[in-house]
Amino acid sequence: MFEPLEPSRGGPLPDRGRLRNVANAALLLVGIGGLALGGWALLDAYETHQDREASRALITKACAGLADPRAVMELDGGADRVVLGGRDAGTVDFETIPDGCALSRVVERDGKDRTYSQFTLSLKGLPQARDLHVTDDAWRTGPFRTHRSQGDATARTEEPDRMPLGDGALGDYGPDDVTVVARCEQPAKSGTTSLIVTARSPITAHGAADRPVLARIARRAAEGAAEKYGCRTRLPALPAELPPPVTVLGPVGERTDSCGWFSAHLRTAERDRLPDRAAGVPLGGSAREEGCLLAMSPEGTERVLRLLTTAEREDVIGSLRYSPWWLRTRAYFGEDAAAVVVPGLHGPDPVIPGKAGRVGDVLHGSMTCQGRTATVTAAVPYRYKSVLGPRLGALFKAYAEDVAARRGCTDLVLPPSE
Repeated sequence: MFEPLEPSRGGPLPDRGRLRNVANAALLLVGIGGLALGGWALLDAYETHQDREASRALITKACAGLADPRAVMELDGGADRVVLGGRDAGTVDFETIPDGCALSRVVERDGKDRTYSQFTLSLKGLPQARDLHVTDDAWRTGPFRTHRSQGDATARTEEPDRMPLGDGALGDYGPDDVTVVARCEQPAKSGTTSLIVTARSPITAHGAADRPVLARIARRAAEGAAEKYGCRTRLPALPAELPPPVTVLGPVGERTDSCGWFSAHLRTAERDRLPDRAAGVPLGGSAREEGCLLAMSPEGTERVLRLLTTAEREDVIGSLRYSPWWLRTRAYFGEDAAAVVVPGLHGPDPVIPGKAGRVGDVLHGSMTCQGRTATVTAAVPYRYKSVLGPRLGALFKAYAEDVAARRGCTDLVLPPSE
């Protein structure tokens, strides 16, 4: 019925259809591509691993083992590769004070490696650091960077006051840094009596998450540095929470923060020309620094302008195009009282502890707290100072007396009235 099949002599495979052949070819290409991509991914993962290992080793070496390298790599959203950074690319050697290390992250952009600041650790000592605290640069910019024509300039500050770590005995912090102070039981290397250790990372959306990490890095670094410098010290524990710095100014109202003195002053003072906004920080009984930022709202400014004479108005209205009206008070305690400077055209001018007077647009006075000198200051733009007139002296007196009462200080000395 059927004829026997002849043995096959080879030849082309039977045609199963053009569509199936195309599909088979595509699967083959996908397989080859997958192998290539998998190999590239493995190579990239290996190189990333090597970069991270090398970066952690660099951090350990540059910062002399003071900073946890894994924690440093996690800052600012995480980095795969870091290099020495900063102006002088310094590294910690424990030979001199000040000391420190600076590191930058490497990011590939448009086919090129670009560097951005990742982390700095700075070590300073008292009494060596004579310019540890710099008052507001009233003659140039001050705490507000927004031009008045761009909206409500005093609603928010880019230069908030320092927040105390707990009660302030451990140190303080700002938007992008945490400072831990190790106070030596006996003078250490080079006569150092207090070691100031600051861990800093750029301001990012990750700031809230980075702040506790920076605090742990700074405290660990302070312990390590104190041991290296021969500074016997006992550091308090870190607080459970680190609230964000106070950048938003609100109504003065009734306050219990560092601007509480101003609320109390307004109960009896004529307030027409006085600030109507404030940004205060929590009061720390052991804080080495505390400040209060006051400012005038746009509505308050317009109200004051209507009270001025024509000559007064012409004198001050031009300056409002460049700077709003504000006033900032600060107090420095213990050794920090002798490390305050005021920016000037020819360099910083020191505020002499134990004295009272004026340096540029900054008023300063002194008092004795627990047997040590404290320095109180008030910075105010020149044109707003002319608007305040004798009210400025009354403001500064109210502030200084409040500090003295809260801190149990005596021997208050204030500059004479103008």
